[in-house]
Order: sequence, then C-alpha cells, then structure tokens
Amino acid sequence: MLLDVLRNFSWYNEPANVRFIEEGMLIETKQNTDFWQNKAHNLHKDDGHFFYVQKHGDFNLTIKWHLYAPVSSDQCGIMVRIDNFNWAKIGFLSTNLRDPQIGSVVTKAGDSDWACVDLSEIPSVISFRIIRRGSSFAAFYSLDEKTFKQIRLFSFSLIPAEIKIGAYACSPQAHNFECVLEEVSLS
Repeated sequence: MLLDVLRNFSWYNEPANVRFIEEGMLIETKQNTDFWQNKAHNLHKDDGHFFYVQKHGDFNLTIKWHLYAPVSSDQCGIMVRIDNFNWAKIGFLSTNLRDPQIGSVVTKAGDSDWACVDLSEIPSVISFRIIRRGSSFAAFYSLDEKTFKQIRLFSFSLIPAEIKIGAYACSPQAHNFECVLEEVSLS
C-alpha cells in the first residue's frame, strides 16, 4: 500500500495542496517553483516540491506518476539530493503541449546542466528509476511500466553517508500543476 511506503517520507518545500485519492497521492504544485541553478546568471531556484526519505548506501528507487493536463514547463519525476548545490532530477517536462520530453538535470557545486529525450505524446502514466552503486547513479524511464530505458549515467565525487531520495514536482511558470504519485518502490 502506498501510504505504508510513504510513512518515513518528508517534504522539502511542501506543495500548494496534497491529498490522497483512489489512484494515489495527488500533488498540486505552487506556481513559479523549480529546481535549477546557474552561477553565471546568479540563478538559484530551489523551491520545487521534493517528497523524500533519507537513504544510506546503494538502492533501487522506482516512482510511478499519473499526469493530469500538464502545460508549459510542468514537471514531475524522481530526485536524488546531497544538499542545496548537489542534486539530480529526472522527470517529465512539458516544454509545450506539442513537444513533451524526459529531462535530466545534474547539478554539481551550484551549476545545473540539461539533457533530454523527446516523446511523441504526453503520457498519462510514466515511471522513473534511479539505481545507486557507490558514487555512481543510473537513471531510467518507462512509458509502459515494463521496459525501462536508460536516460543518464552520472556521479557525485563527495557523497555523505545518507542522501535524500524521492519524488519531485514543480511548475516554473505562473500556474499550478496536478499530478498523482501512484507508486513508490525502494530496495
């Protein structure tokens, strides 16, 4: 049961509204929220919503989302976080309603990069997986809950004993976004 799995999770930047419905935990983001950093432009956006648990050592984390009518820049996905300046997020991004993407951002020492994979249409359900082995991470996505495609490999050089891992959602534009966290699996 989803509620049992989420018992030890906490919020970093709680969203506008959270409630449980039949499909899972419905999250309504606050507008103008994001996780993105750029030293050259003195930009430090760290106000997206992150629902996490502390994890020590290696893990496999899989998160399944159900999307409700995303609009420009809305995001939901999976995140690993060492601190405010070192983290990674992999998620669905609706750059506009014609060009949905899976985006991955790795932020090291306060600078974010960006890589993406185009999707042919906006999925109603999408799953993400991050696997950690030592200081290395592999990120995957699935549109059918069976076949996971690798989107990114990354690493962090200095990792504390415990890191934060979990689900994230945000709305960088001036509107809210609803998405449902349907499943969380951690091993």
